Amino acid sequence: MKFIHAADLHLDSPFLGLTGLPSNLLASVRQSTFTAATQVFDQALAQQVDFVVLAGDLFDRAEQSVTAQAYLFQQFDRLNQAQIPVIVSFGNHDYLADQHQTVAYPANVTVLGSTVTTKTLTLRDGETVAISGFSYPQRWVPTDPLPDFPVHAATDWHIGMLHGAVATGSDDHYAPFTVADLLSKRYDYWALGHIHHRQVLNQQPPILYAGNTQGRAINETGEKGAYLVTSDHGQLHPQFFDTAAILWATATLDVQGTTSLTALGTQLTAWLAAQPAETPTLTALTVTHLALAPGDLASLRQGEWLQLYLRTHARQLKAAQRYLVALTPAIPAQPLAAPQLDQQYWDQGADTVFTPENLQTTFGKLAQEPALAAWFANQNRPAELQQQAEQMLAELMGEEDHDAS
Repeated sequence: MKFIHAADLHLDSPFLGLTGLPSNLLASVRQSTFTAATQVFDQALAQQVDFVVLAGDLFDRAEQSVTAQAYLFQQFDRLNQAQIPVIVSFGNHDYLADQHQTVAYPANVTVLGSTVTTKTLTLRDGETVAISGFSYPQRWVPTDPLPDFPVHAATDWHIGMLHGAVATGSDDHYAPFTVADLLSKRYDYWALGHIHHRQVLNQQPPILYAGNTQGRAINETGEKGAYLVTSDHGQLHPQFFDTAAILWATATLDVQGTTSLTALGTQLTAWLAAQPAETPTLTALTVTHLALAPGDLASLRQGEWLQLYLRTHARQLKAAQRYLVALTPAIPAQPLAAPQLDQQYWDQGADTVFTPENLQTTFGKLAQEPALAAWFANQNRPAELQQQAEQMLAELMGEEDHDAS
Protein backbone atom coordinates (compact mmCIF):
# COMPACT_ATOMS: atom_id res chain seq x y z
CA MET A 1 0.00 0.00 0.00
CA LYS A 2 1.12 3.51 -0.77
CA PHE A 3 -0.65 6.79 0.01
CA ILE A 4 -0.04 10.48 0.61
CA HIS A 5 -0.88 12.31 3.83
CA ALA A 6 -1.14 16.09 3.49
CA ALA A 7 -2.93 18.79 5.44
CA ASP A 8 -3.33 22.54 5.81
CA LEU A 9 -3.04 23.58 2.17
CA HIS A 10 -4.60 26.94 3.12
CA LEU A 11 -5.44 27.87 -0.46
CA ASP A 12 -6.18 31.57 -0.89
CA SER A 13 -3.98 32.72 2.01
CA PRO A 14 -3.80 36.51 1.59
CA PHE A 15 -0.15 37.07 2.68
CA LEU A 16 -0.94 40.48 4.13
CA GLY A 17 1.69 42.97 5.23
CA LEU A 18 4.39 42.19 2.69
CA THR A 19 5.73 45.47 1.34
CA GLY A 20 8.83 46.26 -0.64
CA LEU A 21 9.00 42.92 -2.46
CA PRO A 22 9.53 42.95 -6.24
CA SER A 23 6.17 42.66 -7.98
CA ASN A 24 7.01 39.33 -9.63
CA LEU A 25 8.10 37.85 -6.29
CA LEU A 26 4.99 39.16 -4.55
CA ALA A 27 2.87 37.47 -7.22
CA SER A 28 4.78 34.20 -6.62
CA VAL A 29 4.24 34.48 -2.88
CA ARG A 30 0.50 34.96 -3.27
CA GLN A 31 0.35 32.00 -5.65
CA SER A 32 2.58 29.83 -3.46
CA THR A 33 -0.17 27.92 -1.62
CA PHE A 34 -1.46 26.72 -5.00
CA THR A 35 2.05 25.94 -6.25
CA ALA A 36 2.81 23.90 -3.14
CA ALA A 37 -0.48 22.00 -3.30
CA THR A 38 0.22 21.11 -6.91
CA GLN A 39 3.41 19.39 -5.73
CA VAL A 40 1.27 17.11 -3.56
CA PHE A 41 -0.96 16.08 -6.46
CA ASP A 42 1.98 15.74 -8.85
CA GLN A 43 3.66 13.39 -6.38
CA ALA A 44 0.49 11.33 -6.05
CA LEU A 45 0.43 10.80 -9.81
CA ALA A 46 4.17 10.20 -10.12
CA GLN A 47 4.14 7.60 -7.34
CA GLN A 48 0.87 6.04 -8.51
CA VAL A 49 -0.41 6.01 -4.93
CA ASP A 50 -3.47 4.06 -3.87
CA PHE A 51 -5.17 7.11 -2.35
CA VAL A 52 -4.62 10.59 -0.86
CA VAL A 53 -5.81 11.83 2.55
CA LEU A 54 -6.16 15.60 3.16
CA ALA A 55 -6.56 16.29 6.87
CA GLY A 56 -8.31 19.65 7.06
CA ASP A 57 -7.91 23.33 6.22
CA LEU A 58 -7.70 22.87 2.49
CA PHE A 59 -8.95 26.45 2.22
CA ASP A 60 -7.71 29.37 4.28
CA ARG A 61 -11.21 30.73 4.78
CA ALA A 62 -14.70 29.31 4.87
CA GLU A 63 -15.61 31.76 2.09
CA GLN A 64 -13.94 29.84 -0.70
CA SER A 65 -13.05 31.82 -3.79
CA VAL A 66 -14.04 30.66 -7.26
CA THR A 67 -10.34 30.38 -8.08
CA ALA A 68 -9.64 28.06 -5.14
CA GLN A 69 -12.70 25.89 -5.77
CA ALA A 70 -11.89 25.54 -9.48
CA TYR A 71 -8.26 24.75 -8.73
CA LEU A 72 -9.13 21.98 -6.28
CA PHE A 73 -11.71 20.50 -8.66
CA GLN A 74 -9.11 20.39 -11.44
CA GLN A 75 -6.54 18.69 -9.20
CA PHE A 76 -9.07 16.16 -7.95
CA ASP A 77 -10.07 15.47 -11.55
CA ARG A 78 -6.43 14.76 -12.45
CA LEU A 79 -6.40 12.10 -9.74
CA ASN A 80 -9.79 10.84 -10.87
CA GLN A 81 -8.42 10.20 -14.35
CA ALA A 82 -5.73 8.06 -12.71
CA GLN A 83 -8.33 6.31 -10.51
CA ILE A 84 -6.79 7.61 -7.27
CA PRO A 85 -9.34 8.13 -4.47
CA VAL A 86 -9.14 11.24 -2.28
CA ILE A 87 -10.44 11.39 1.29
CA VAL A 88 -11.08 14.94 2.54
CA SER A 89 -11.86 16.34 5.95
CA PHE A 90 -12.43 20.03 6.60
CA GLY A 91 -10.97 21.82 9.61
CA ASN A 92 -11.43 24.96 11.66
CA HIS A 93 -10.64 27.30 8.73
CA ASP A 94 -12.97 25.70 6.18
CA TYR A 95 -15.60 24.18 8.48
CA LEU A 96 -18.80 22.85 6.96
CA ALA A 97 -21.36 25.27 8.42
CA ASP A 98 -19.98 28.32 6.61
CA GLN A 99 -18.98 26.77 3.30
CA HIS A 100 -20.27 28.11 0.02
CA GLN A 101 -19.13 25.28 -2.23
CA THR A 102 -21.06 25.45 -5.49
CA VAL A 103 -19.34 22.66 -7.44
CA ALA A 104 -19.61 18.91 -6.98
CA TYR A 105 -16.25 17.19 -6.66
CA PRO A 106 -15.37 14.29 -9.01
CA ALA A 107 -16.52 10.79 -8.11
CA ASN A 108 -13.15 9.79 -6.63
CA VAL A 109 -13.51 12.32 -3.76
CA THR A 110 -15.06 11.41 -0.40
CA VAL A 111 -15.78 14.35 1.90
CA LEU A 112 -16.15 13.23 5.49
CA GLY A 113 -19.19 14.64 7.27
CA SER A 114 -19.66 16.35 10.62
CA THR A 115 -19.75 13.05 12.51
CA VAL A 116 -17.09 10.36 12.50
CA THR A 117 -17.56 8.06 9.53
CA THR A 118 -15.44 5.33 7.97
CA LYS A 119 -14.63 4.94 4.28
CA THR A 120 -13.45 1.48 3.20
CA LEU A 121 -11.32 1.07 0.09
CA THR A 122 -10.28 -2.08 -1.76
CA LEU A 123 -6.87 -1.46 -3.32
CA ARG A 124 -5.54 -2.71 -6.63
CA ASP A 125 -3.66 -5.55 -4.96
CA GLY A 126 -6.79 -6.67 -3.11
CA GLU A 127 -5.85 -5.24 0.30
CA THR A 128 -8.55 -3.38 2.23
CA VAL A 129 -8.11 -0.16 4.18
CA ALA A 130 -10.58 1.64 6.45
CA ILE A 131 -10.22 5.43 6.84
CA SER A 132 -12.06 7.10 9.73
CA GLY A 133 -12.49 10.80 10.39
CA PHE A 134 -14.81 13.83 10.35
CA SER A 135 -15.05 17.44 9.21
CA TYR A 136 -15.53 20.36 11.58
CA PRO A 137 -19.22 21.33 11.67
CA GLN A 138 -18.27 24.77 13.02
CA ARG A 139 -15.10 26.72 13.79
CA TRP A 140 -14.53 25.11 17.18
CA VAL A 141 -14.78 21.49 18.28
CA PRO A 142 -14.15 21.73 22.04
CA THR A 143 -14.86 18.10 22.95
CA ASP A 144 -12.66 15.04 22.58
CA PRO A 145 -13.78 13.28 19.36
CA LEU A 146 -11.99 9.98 20.05
CA PRO A 147 -14.94 8.19 21.71
CA ASP A 148 -16.72 8.37 18.33
CA PHE A 149 -13.88 6.69 16.44
CA PRO A 150 -14.29 2.92 16.01
CA VAL A 151 -11.57 0.48 16.96
CA HIS A 152 -9.55 -1.15 14.19
CA ALA A 153 -11.92 -2.55 11.58
CA ALA A 154 -11.72 -6.04 10.09
CA THR A 155 -9.56 -4.71 7.27
CA ASP A 156 -5.90 -5.09 6.41
CA TRP A 157 -5.22 -1.48 7.41
CA HIS A 158 -6.99 1.24 9.38
CA ILE A 159 -6.09 4.93 9.16
CA GLY A 160 -7.39 7.76 11.32
CA MET A 161 -7.75 11.34 10.09
CA LEU A 162 -7.91 14.08 12.72
CA HIS A 163 -7.59 17.84 12.46
CA GLY A 164 -6.91 18.78 16.06
CA ALA A 165 -4.49 19.50 18.88
CA VAL A 166 -3.17 17.65 21.90
CA ALA A 167 -5.40 18.40 24.89
CA THR A 168 -4.05 21.01 27.31
CA GLY A 169 -6.84 20.75 29.86
CA SER A 170 -7.70 24.44 29.47
CA ASP A 171 -9.94 26.07 26.85
CA ASP A 172 -9.37 23.42 24.20
CA HIS A 173 -11.10 24.41 20.97
CA TYR A 174 -9.62 22.14 18.33
CA ALA A 175 -10.77 18.53 18.75
CA PRO A 176 -8.53 17.88 21.77
CA PHE A 177 -6.98 14.43 22.08
CA THR A 178 -4.22 12.52 23.82
CA VAL A 179 -1.72 10.22 22.17
CA ALA A 180 -2.89 7.45 24.48
CA ASP A 181 -6.43 7.89 23.13
CA LEU A 182 -5.16 7.53 19.57
CA LEU A 183 -3.11 4.45 20.38
CA SER A 184 -6.10 2.83 22.07
CA LYS A 185 -7.86 2.56 18.69
CA ARG A 186 -5.06 0.29 17.42
CA TYR A 187 -4.94 2.05 14.04
CA ASP A 188 -2.00 1.58 11.71
CA TYR A 189 -1.54 5.32 11.06
CA TRP A 190 -2.93 8.65 12.27
CA ALA A 191 -2.92 11.45 9.67
CA LEU A 192 -3.08 14.66 11.69
CA GLY A 193 -3.71 18.23 10.61
CA HIS A 194 -3.95 21.68 12.22
CA ILE A 195 -0.41 22.21 13.55
CA HIS A 196 1.70 23.88 10.87
CA HIS A 197 5.00 22.35 11.91
CA ARG A 198 5.90 18.78 11.05
CA GLN A 199 5.77 16.65 14.22
CA VAL A 200 6.07 12.98 15.09
CA LEU A 201 3.92 12.16 18.13
CA ASN A 202 4.56 8.41 17.89
CA GLN A 203 6.90 6.33 15.75
CA GLN A 204 5.01 3.02 15.38
CA PRO A 205 2.25 3.16 14.64
CA PRO A 206 3.02 6.56 13.07
CA ILE A 207 1.07 9.48 14.54
CA LEU A 208 2.13 12.48 12.50
CA TYR A 209 1.42 16.11 11.78
CA ALA A 210 2.41 16.69 8.17
CA GLY A 211 2.54 20.44 8.78
CA ASN A 212 1.32 22.85 6.15
CA THR A 213 2.45 22.55 2.57
CA GLN A 214 3.49 26.22 2.32
CA GLY A 215 4.65 28.52 5.10
CA ARG A 216 2.56 31.67 5.27
CA ALA A 217 4.37 33.89 7.81
CA ILE A 218 7.68 34.36 9.58
CA ASN A 219 6.62 32.03 12.41
CA GLU A 220 6.25 29.18 9.87
CA THR A 221 9.90 28.68 9.02
CA GLY A 222 11.67 25.62 7.69
CA GLU A 223 10.78 22.90 5.21
CA LYS A 224 7.11 22.42 4.37
CA GLY A 225 5.53 19.47 2.63
CA ALA A 226 3.66 16.20 3.04
CA TYR A 227 4.26 12.48 3.64
CA LEU A 228 4.47 9.60 1.18
CA VAL A 229 3.53 6.53 3.24
CA THR A 230 4.37 2.99 2.17
CA SER A 231 3.73 -0.41 3.75
CA ASP A 232 6.44 -2.91 4.58
CA HIS A 233 6.14 -6.10 6.65
CA GLY A 234 2.96 -5.09 8.37
CA GLN A 235 3.97 -1.53 9.22
CA LEU A 236 3.54 1.85 7.56
CA HIS A 237 6.59 4.03 6.93
CA PRO A 238 6.21 7.76 6.17
CA GLN A 239 8.72 9.67 4.06
CA PHE A 240 8.58 13.46 4.02
CA PHE A 241 8.83 15.39 0.75
CA ASP A 242 9.16 19.13 0.17
CA THR A 243 6.45 21.17 -1.50
CA ALA A 244 7.05 24.83 -0.55
CA ALA A 245 7.72 27.31 -3.34
CA ILE A 246 8.76 30.05 -0.89
CA LEU A 247 10.57 29.57 2.42
CA TRP A 248 10.58 31.74 5.54
CA ALA A 249 13.62 32.10 7.77
CA THR A 250 15.02 34.06 10.68
CA ALA A 251 18.69 34.99 11.05
CA THR A 252 21.00 37.12 13.18
CA LEU A 253 23.74 39.45 11.96
CA ASP A 254 26.36 40.68 14.45
CA VAL A 255 27.59 44.16 13.44
CA GLN A 256 29.80 44.87 16.44
CA GLY A 257 30.91 48.50 16.49
CA THR A 258 28.78 49.67 13.54
CA THR A 259 27.92 53.34 14.10
CA SER A 260 26.26 54.36 10.81
CA LEU A 261 23.55 53.14 8.48
CA THR A 262 26.02 53.27 5.60
CA ALA A 263 28.29 50.80 7.38
CA LEU A 264 25.28 48.66 8.25
CA GLY A 265 24.36 48.52 4.55
CA THR A 266 27.87 47.37 3.65
CA GLN A 267 27.79 44.58 6.24
CA LEU A 268 24.31 43.53 5.20
CA THR A 269 25.33 43.27 1.55
CA ALA A 270 28.33 41.14 2.52
CA TRP A 271 26.06 38.90 4.60
CA LEU A 272 23.73 38.37 1.64
CA ALA A 273 26.63 37.34 -0.56
CA ALA A 274 27.84 34.88 2.09
CA GLN A 275 24.39 33.42 2.89
CA PRO A 276 22.66 32.62 -0.43
CA ALA A 277 19.50 30.52 -0.30
CA GLU A 278 18.67 27.61 -2.61
CA THR A 279 14.96 28.54 -2.64
CA PRO A 280 13.52 32.07 -2.58
CA THR A 281 13.47 32.84 1.14
CA LEU A 282 11.67 35.61 2.99
CA THR A 283 13.98 36.48 5.87
CA ALA A 284 13.52 38.37 9.12
CA LEU A 285 16.94 39.57 10.25
CA THR A 286 17.89 40.61 13.78
CA VAL A 287 20.92 42.91 13.99
CA THR A 288 22.98 42.83 17.17
CA HIS A 289 25.54 45.21 18.74
CA LEU A 290 24.50 48.28 16.79
CA ALA A 291 25.78 51.63 18.04
CA LEU A 292 23.67 54.04 16.00
CA ALA A 293 22.70 57.60 16.77
CA PRO A 294 19.10 57.96 18.03
CA GLY A 295 17.86 59.36 14.70
CA ASP A 296 19.36 56.53 12.66
CA LEU A 297 18.03 53.95 15.13
CA ALA A 298 14.54 55.43 14.79
CA SER A 299 14.75 55.19 11.00
CA LEU A 300 15.77 51.56 11.30
CA ARG A 301 12.99 50.71 13.74
CA GLN A 302 10.32 52.41 11.64
CA GLY A 303 11.36 50.49 8.53
CA GLU A 304 12.29 53.51 6.44
CA TRP A 305 15.92 52.52 5.99
CA LEU A 306 15.00 48.93 5.09
CA GLN A 307 12.65 50.13 2.34
CA LEU A 308 15.44 52.22 0.87
CA TYR A 309 17.88 49.32 1.08
CA LEU A 310 15.45 46.95 -0.66
CA ARG A 311 15.07 49.35 -3.57
CA THR A 312 18.76 50.12 -3.97
CA HIS A 313 20.02 46.53 -3.56
CA ALA A 314 17.46 44.59 -5.59
CA ARG A 315 20.20 42.92 -7.64
CA GLN A 316 22.07 41.62 -4.58
CA LEU A 317 18.86 40.37 -2.99
CA LYS A 318 17.84 38.54 -6.14
CA ALA A 319 21.28 36.93 -6.50
CA ALA A 320 21.11 35.65 -2.92
CA GLN A 321 17.44 34.63 -3.26
CA ARG A 322 16.87 36.31 0.12
CA TYR A 323 14.27 39.01 0.55
CA LEU A 324 14.18 40.92 3.82
CA VAL A 325 10.72 41.24 5.34
CA ALA A 326 12.00 42.69 8.62
CA LEU A 327 15.24 44.14 10.00
CA THR A 328 15.13 44.49 13.76
CA PRO A 329 17.84 45.97 15.98
CA ALA A 330 18.39 43.84 19.08
CA ILE A 331 17.96 45.77 22.30
CA PRO A 332 20.47 44.74 24.96
CA ALA A 333 18.89 43.35 28.09
CA GLN A 334 18.88 45.88 30.91
CA PRO A 335 19.71 44.74 34.42
CA LEU A 336 16.80 45.01 36.81
CA ALA A 337 17.96 47.58 39.36
CA ALA A 338 15.63 47.42 42.34
CA PRO A 339 15.90 48.01 46.07
CA GLN A 340 17.18 44.91 47.85
CA LEU A 341 13.79 44.09 49.40
CA ASP A 342 12.01 44.47 46.04
CA GLN A 343 14.66 42.30 44.37
CA GLN A 344 14.15 39.62 47.00
CA TYR A 345 10.41 39.48 46.35
CA TRP A 346 10.95 39.61 42.60
CA ASP A 347 13.28 36.60 42.75
CA GLN A 348 10.82 34.66 44.88
CA GLY A 349 7.94 35.50 42.58
CA ALA A 350 9.91 34.69 39.43
CA ASP A 351 10.77 31.23 40.77
CA THR A 352 7.08 30.40 41.18
CA VAL A 353 5.62 32.25 38.17
CA PHE A 354 7.92 31.42 35.26
CA THR A 355 7.45 27.66 35.36
CA PRO A 356 6.42 25.38 32.47
CA GLU A 357 3.25 24.44 34.38
CA ASN A 358 2.13 28.06 34.85
CA LEU A 359 2.96 28.91 31.27
CA GLN A 360 0.94 25.90 30.09
CA THR A 361 -2.04 27.17 32.11
CA THR A 362 -1.63 30.74 30.89
CA PHE A 363 -1.05 29.86 27.24
CA GLY A 364 -3.29 26.80 27.15
CA LYS A 365 -5.60 27.84 24.32
CA LEU A 366 -2.90 29.76 22.46
CA ALA A 367 -0.68 26.68 22.45
CA GLN A 368 -3.25 24.98 20.21
CA GLU A 369 -2.91 27.64 17.52
CA PRO A 370 -0.92 26.16 14.61
CA ALA A 371 1.43 29.11 14.27
CA LEU A 372 2.23 29.23 18.00
CA ALA A 373 2.55 25.55 18.84
CA ALA A 374 6.24 25.16 17.92
CA TRP A 375 7.11 28.51 19.54
CA PHE A 376 5.47 27.47 22.79
CA ALA A 377 7.08 24.01 22.80
CA ASN A 378 10.64 25.45 22.86
CA GLN A 379 12.23 24.43 26.17
CA ASN A 380 13.96 27.82 26.45
CA ARG A 381 10.66 29.70 26.41
CA PRO A 382 10.25 30.20 30.22
CA ALA A 383 13.73 31.76 30.49
CA GLU A 384 13.10 34.03 27.49
CA LEU A 385 9.78 35.23 28.89
CA GLN A 386 11.38 35.94 32.26
CA GLN A 387 14.16 37.92 30.59
CA GLN A 388 11.64 39.98 28.63
CA ALA A 389 9.62 40.64 31.77
CA GLU A 390 12.74 41.80 33.61
CA GLN A 391 13.63 44.13 30.75
CA MET A 392 10.13 45.64 30.66
CA LEU A 393 10.16 46.14 34.42
CA ALA A 394 13.55 47.82 34.22
CA GLU A 395 12.27 50.18 31.53
CA LEU A 396 9.15 50.98 33.55
CA MET A 397 11.18 51.64 36.69
CA GLY A 398 13.44 53.91 34.69
CA GLU A 399 10.44 55.88 33.43
CA GLU A 400 9.08 56.21 36.98
CA ASP A 401 12.46 57.47 38.23
CA HIS A 402 12.54 59.97 35.37
CA ASP A 403 9.01 61.20 36.15
CA ALA A 404 9.82 61.52 39.83
CA SER A 405 12.87 63.63 39.12
